[in-house]
Amino acid sequence: MSTLTDSIAAFLQERAHVPMQPPVLCTAEAFPLLLAGIPALRKTPGLATMEDAGESYFTSIPYCLSGEDRQKTRDHLEQVYGITDRDSMIAFCQNELWVHPEYLDFESLWEDRPAFSLDELNPGARETFQRLSHFARQFQPFVGRRGFLAWDISETLGHLRAACACDLISFPEYQELSQHWIEQAAAFHSWDEYAVGLVCGAAYWAYRMGGNRGFEDASAYLDLNLHLVRQLLNSKQAWAGRMWYRIPQEKPYRLSAPELRELLQDWTGPEGCLATDHITVLGKPVRWGYRETPDEKYPDSGWRFFSGEETDAYIRDPSHTGIYRLNTICNYDPDILPFLTAPYGTAYARGEDGKFYAEPFEAPEP
Repeated sequence: MSTLTDSIAAFLQERAHVPMQPPVLCTAEAFPLLLAGIPALRKTPGLATMEDAGESYFTSIPYCLSGEDRQKTRDHLEQVYGITDRDSMIAFCQNELWVHPEYLDFESLWEDRPAFSLDELNPGARETFQRLSHFARQFQPFVGRRGFLAWDISETLGHLRAACACDLISFPEYQELSQHWIEQAAAFHSWDEYAVGLVCGAAYWAYRMGGNRGFEDASAYLDLNLHLVRQLLNSKQAWAGRMWYRIPQEKPYRLSAPELRELLQDWTGPEGCLATDHITVLGKPVRWGYRETPDEKYPDSGWRFFSGEETDAYIRDPSHTGIYRLNTICNYDPDILPFLTAPYGTAYARGEDGKFYAEPFEAPEP
């Protein structure tokens, strides 16, 4: 391990021994503000301080105490970040802050499904890409498929928070723009998980921006953000004891939309399929699948997937089966990828060795 990953491992070990706090519900209104806890700890010219706002500092839109303070915040956003309106704010976040898209490119290379060929890059760009990929990979065991998403969420919501406080954007615009990031946060399941992703993303961002001092900057920035997330995790005004907010959904799917990757490449034709909740909710692997001839009126591939543990009564209840994109089920179980191009009227079962084998197809009774 590097000194960076040593610090993260120590943080996780420390958090494992923290007693559980009585849970406090987190509302949809407070959630995006809590997600911006790290930016809220930074002093922004013109914004009311924690002493001014009191107990609700981390759960309410910040404000400026006067028109003069409002102008200070606007000047700060323009002079430091070049932000003068909604569009320039979105452009700044996308061009200067977001690092998760880069993680996705790296991940595609690590998993042998490259998003593009490195040969498309000139030698300098290729060397930079490989250097950044090598640095980012050390964090993969800690962040997995959530990558550096927490950093993008935190920083973007921090700028939305400040822009709304000084009336650079309206409150309805703040709500509209925040909603996307609330949906992205569905990839996480706790404040601890979010905190780890945030500090890893912060370290990568500092490394990318640091030039020749990249590693030193990354180490210092990781330590700073570890200090700040500890502060938030120990504060009842912020993250301590608060339940992670979940967007209401029909079923508690094992994977969220931000965790899905485009694994099904070069597929032609309809991509719809059926899978039971054993796979998408319980997270069990696919053990049996068949492909029947679909009705041409629907965008249906004909594939049906099961864990093999479903009872007849379970399968007969339509509420236990959902319609999905094939790519979605590939994310739940990539082992199905090799046989998806098999013709209609075929079936595959997973053997004791974990591999799939063709077996006689018998159309199920209607």
